[in-house]
Amino acid sequence: SDSDSESESDSDSNSSSDTDSDSKSESESKSEANSDEEAKAVLDEEMEKTHSSIISRFKNAMEKQPNPDTKETEKETETEPIELKDVAPLPQFKLPRDKQLYSQSYKNKTLDWLTKPAYYDSSLTKPFQDFQPSIHSIIMKNLKNEFDAENAFSVQVTLIQELLKDIIRGKLDPKPRGDYLINAATGSGKTLSYLVPIVQYIIGSSSEIRIKDSGIQSIIIVPTKPLVHQVYAEALKLTKGTDVNVMALKSGGDISISDERKKIESKLVDILITTPGRIVEHLDILDMKALRFLVVDEADRLLNQNFQDWCDLVMDKIETTYNAGNEGLDLKFKLRCIKLVLSATLTTNSEKLTHLRLFRPRLVIVNSENTSELYQLPKTLNEKYLRIPEKLSYFKPLILLRFFQWTDKNGIRYNNSGLIFTKSNESSIRLNKLLNIMANKFGMSNQLSIGSINSMMDNQERTKTLKNFDINGGILICTDLLSRGINLNSIRFVINYDLPGSTKEYIHRIGRTARAGNTGSAVTLCYGDGEFKWFKKVVYSGQQINRNGKNIVDIRFVKDREEAEQDADERAEDKTDLFELNLADGEKQIYEECLKSL
Repeated sequence: SDSDSESESDSDSNSSSDTDSDSKSESESKSEANSDEEAKAVLDEEMEKTHSSIISRFKNAMEKQPNPDTKETEKETETEPIELKDVAPLPQFKLPRDKQLYSQSYKNKTLDWLTKPAYYDSSLTKPFQDFQPSIHSIIMKNLKNEFDAENAFSVQVTLIQELLKDIIRGKLDPKPRGDYLINAATGSGKTLSYLVPIVQYIIGSSSEIRIKDSGIQSIIIVPTKPLVHQVYAEALKLTKGTDVNVMALKSGGDISISDERKKIESKLVDILITTPGRIVEHLDILDMKALRFLVVDEADRLLNQNFQDWCDLVMDKIETTYNAGNEGLDLKFKLRCIKLVLSATLTTNSEKLTHLRLFRPRLVIVNSENTSELYQLPKTLNEKYLRIPEKLSYFKPLILLRFFQWTDKNGIRYNNSGLIFTKSNESSIRLNKLLNIMANKFGMSNQLSIGSINSMMDNQERTKTLKNFDINGGILICTDLLSRGINLNSIRFVINYDLPGSTKEYIHRIGRTARAGNTGSAVTLCYGDGEFKWFKKVVYSGQQINRNGKNIVDIRFVKDREEAEQDADERAEDKTDLFELNLADGEKQIYEECLKSL
């Protein structure tokens, strides 16, 4: 019994301890709950203080909103009168008209100027003083003193007279004139053919008062910076003694872009000469209200590169200005600028020409009489090629050095006043260094003056090199950069060391010689059957080149004197040129040493 009472007392004590612990836990939980509620209240109070302004604005906005329930009841109580209508068909949309379909022949009517060009004989000449309309006396004086030109070439006779007639007609009749596309041989005087009428238009007659700040009246776009320099130099000579302001946009020049912009914005520039990339940079500030002539020189190359979409951007600017300045006028009386598109290898691709947005275009091809070829070579140019075995291609620079010592059947040597065309800047630099090393090793340094020119040179260095070559002669190794528009009458021959990439590049390369009536020769080196087949494809492709009845002369390649004498006996009648090449072991060894020193 004692044990039972003890156990009961223990259980009672345990139960009491449990109840105490429960009561403690309940009190602790209540206190924790109270503290949480207090913290929440404090937080709510802080939040209310922080966002009180937002909440008050929200309440004000909600109070201003109409009650949808009351609005619906008000609408229900209102009675709207019922409008009675007669039974009639509902109004219908206007039916679209059928689109008129045109045949392909009708669409091609706008391209008739491509299929019906005007041909002019390339042998046509005329004294400048006999031009009708007559040329301004100041321009005549500059043509004689600065260019030593008294007679005009065919392209000059054709374009100058037509443009002068358009200028006079434009004063009496404001109807817009058509644009011109001119395809003429290299060295035929295309630059003067558009500069003369442009300068005459700006000068005006002696009785007219010229407004000097009227803005740009002519823009001339060319593909390369060297051509910008050349056209700029000729424009300065032609405008000597006048108040015509000529400006050239040229990167890397003496004038920065900001200075160029200031000069353009002054509206004192009459003639602007530029590359396509440079004109795009200044297009936003160009004022074309006074623009009357847009010249695109070397058009095939410009349309092929289409740098920064220059063509569409320039045409958009011209048309926007044209439409804004002539608003309200009838189409036939609106003033338009005349577009002059020129090249020796003018493209007839209508898709590319579409970018120029031509107006009533006239295609003029200056060619020999009774011929229809698109590309014209000068009559004074002689073409030749030398076919060399492919196994000798390793000695290509050495063969070129030996060619400088060669004399053809007419006694002409190819060691002075000539251009050597290579495929790249790196090739021109490397070949220049190697030829100078070889000329020194073979004791020919006193006989040859070899230099190079490429697009990696700055304008000042390039101009200095060209000037030195023009005055002192020598051999100039270059790239296709020089195949466009460089006008140096001192160039006697051109050698294609690397084959050109197309017929057009071939035309422009060999067109650097035989300019302005001077004689010249073009020689192409072909190594192996592959290069010879490519040369035939490039030169004879589509019978597009008019050679004035001449053939390309084959320079016969022989290995030794005995073969040369035998071949000469067999071919004594036609007197074919022979190029003898027998490389001795000593020459090959010196050549190897030169390659190592390079």
